[in-house]
Amino acid sequence: MHILLAEDSKSIAMPIIAFLEQGGHEVTHVLDGRAAVAAFAARPPDMVLMDVVMPVLDGIEATRQIKALSGARWIPLMLMTVLSGRNEIVAGFVAGADDYLIKPIILEVLQARVNSLQRIATMQASLRGILDNVYEGILTINSQGHVQSYNLAAEKIFGYKPEEVIGKNVSMLMPEPDASRHDHYLQRYEREGDARIIGIGRKARGLRKNGQTFPMRLAVTEVKRPAGNLYIGLISDISSEEAARERIEFLALHDALTGLPNRVQFNARLDHLCNNPSQDRHAVLFLDLDGFKAINDQHGHEIGDQALCVAAQRLRRELPQQDFVARLGGDEFAAICHQIPSPATAEAVAQRLLACIAEPMLLSGIACRMGVSIGIAFTSNSGAVASDILTAADHAMYAAKRRGKNQVVLATQSF
Repeated sequence: MHILLAEDSKSIAMPIIAFLEQGGHEVTHVLDGRAAVAAFAARPPDMVLMDVVMPVLDGIEATRQIKALSGARWIPLMLMTVLSGRNEIVAGFVAGADDYLIKPIILEVLQARVNSLQRIATMQASLRGILDNVYEGILTINSQGHVQSYNLAAEKIFGYKPEEVIGKNVSMLMPEPDASRHDHYLQRYEREGDARIIGIGRKARGLRKNGQTFPMRLAVTEVKRPAGNLYIGLISDISSEEAARERIEFLALHDALTGLPNRVQFNARLDHLCNNPSQDRHAVLFLDLDGFKAINDQHGHEIGDQALCVAAQRLRRELPQQDFVARLGGDEFAAICHQIPSPATAEAVAQRLLACIAEPMLLSGIACRMGVSIGIAFTSNSGAVASDILTAADHAMYAAKRRGKNQVVLATQSF
């Protein structure tokens, strides 16, 4: 154990040092309180033995400053004073001392006191070790919202070292508007007991040192104490979980290859239009690529996948943002063009799509070309069935195929 001994009398200090070193301890000896504070700051020991009466800075003030430097880590500090120094003992305890020894020092008593404090320190270290090796970030705050302790997992989650956080307001770990609201919430709870977070696990947003916000799972519990309530926060970084969930949700409604909405989302969008008829006419375009199979068969699936992605990008680029385009599967795409006043307008849109798909494409250095056959059907204000409209557009697309491909055909059936 590393022990810091602050004693201005070398005749008193030397036997203590020899006794402690004989017991296997490492001793740093200083001659005054200011040197004790400096030595503590430079290399925090496992225990401090502090004389009360010393030059430059007395032991009481040195104790107060050392305890302020200790932060959340408990480092036992024992005062050494003469029997007549009872007032100094009381003042020392107020300053933060944990025990005391009466001079002249009886070495057997010193050993017993050191062993006693070492047992407590060992339990504290074990608890700290447990807290630092759990998965969740754990921090405690007082009634003023100031951080009192902060474990290793919290350090990894937020990116701050303990000394950057302890003693600061916990709102530094929160993005706005939560940061500005936190103290008000805590004050209201202390005043009224209206719990909105305490005892209730919930999702929240955290703020890392680098300015990045992230999703976290937060649970707060309360420890009531005469000296003021203590609040314990358990924090789990759920960034990976949220990213996985968002990916699953995306894939449920989007095509994994092109990123376009998939058939499920297309059908839902068309159903919504049909179930909420309006005076506006919308065109449903069914598109099937011409020449895709030859590219896929001749150059392989990787080139074929690239061709599908290029086609998807061109369709999305050519259509207005408010229009909807999806990949139904294979080389089939579909689009919903909103507020189309006439069949001629729909044909004009389809002709632009024919032209953009027909542009040459370079796929891994291979020059390729494709076309597209397009069938068009229309919604109306009569509440038509979505599947009927899509089927009509599909039939019109096959009519375009039969007429020689790379053409546009309007559905003959009216909806």
